[in-house]
Amino acid sequence: MTTVDVAGVRRQVRAELLEPAVQQQFERLTPPERRIRVRQAVVELLREQRAILPAGLLTEVVNQVLDEVVGLGPVERLLRDPEISEVMVNGADDVYVERKGRVERVPDLAFEGEDQVFHLIERIVAPLGLRVDESSPYVDARLPDGSRVNAIIPPLSLCGPVITIRKFTLRPLSPEDLVRLGALTEPMLEFLRACVRDRSNILVTGGTGTGKTTFLGALSSFIPARERLITIEDAAELRLPQPHVISLEARPPNVEGAGEVTVRDLVRNALRMRPDRIIVGEVRGGEALDMLQAMNTGH
Repeated sequence: MTTVDVAGVRRQVRAELLEPAVQQQFERLTPPERRIRVRQAVVELLREQRAILPAGLLTEVVNQVLDEVVGLGPVERLLRDPEISEVMVNGADDVYVERKGRVERVPDLAFEGEDQVFHLIERIVAPLGLRVDESSPYVDARLPDGSRVNAIIPPLSLCGPVITIRKFTLRPLSPEDLVRLGALTEPMLEFLRACVRDRSNILVTGGTGTGKTTFLGALSSFIPARERLITIEDAAELRLPQPHVISLEARPPNVEGAGEVTVRDLVRNALRMRPDRIIVGEVRGGEALDMLQAMNTGH
C-alpha cells in the first residue's frame, strides 16, 4: 500500500468534476447520485495510485469534494451550522465566524491557497453576471438561499481575498422574540407598536452586527395587512408577512460597467408606485435626501 496524498486526491477529483462538460452532467444528478459519482471518482483515482483510504477518511474526502463542487468548499459546513450567523474569510488560512453574537476564529479550517478562495468568489458571482478583478476589486452578491456576500480582493485588500457572508435567517425574529431575548421590554414594545400604527417616521440606527435589519423586520410586523409596502435594499434581506409587499433591490454595474441601479434611484421610483409605506433597508448616501422627502409626503 502506498502513502496517500489526500489533498492531492481531493484536488484531482475536484478538477475532473469541475470540467464544464462533466459539471453540466453532474448538476443534473440528484444529491444521492452526486455522492455516488464522487465516491466512484475517488476510489478510481486511489486504484490508479494503488492506494487505500480508511472508510472514515474516504467519506471525509467525498464530503469535501461535494462541498467544493456543488457547495462553497471549506465554508459549506459553517453555512450549515444553525448557530453561525456570519462567516468571515480573511485570506486562505484565517477564517472567523459569528456564533450567538460572539466572533471566534475557526482553528481547524483553511483553504489550500488563495487560488481556492478566488475560485469560491468566482463560483458565487459568475452566475449573477458579476465579476471581481483588478478593475472591479469588490462586489456585493447574494447566495441562492438569500445569504448576503461581500468579496474584496487585492490590491484593495492587503491580506489576500476576503469574503464576508451574512447568513439568511430561515425564521425572522418576532417582536415577542425580542422581548423574550431581553432586547426590548413590554412597555418599549407597546410604544413602538403605537408609533407604527400611527404612521410615525422611524429611523433605526446602530453599529455593524447589532441587529438593525432584524429589529426593522420585527417592527414591520405591526404594519396593517391592508397596506401596500415597498422595501428597498442593497441586498434583499427583509421578509415581511404582509400580503401586499413589493421588494426592490439595487443592482451593481455589469461586467461592462453599465446598468447600475442605486438605492437612490429606487427610492425615487418608489414614490411613483403608490406606496402606503416605504421601508429603506440601509441609507448610506444621497438617498438620505430622497428618503426625507418621502417622509414629508407621508410614506
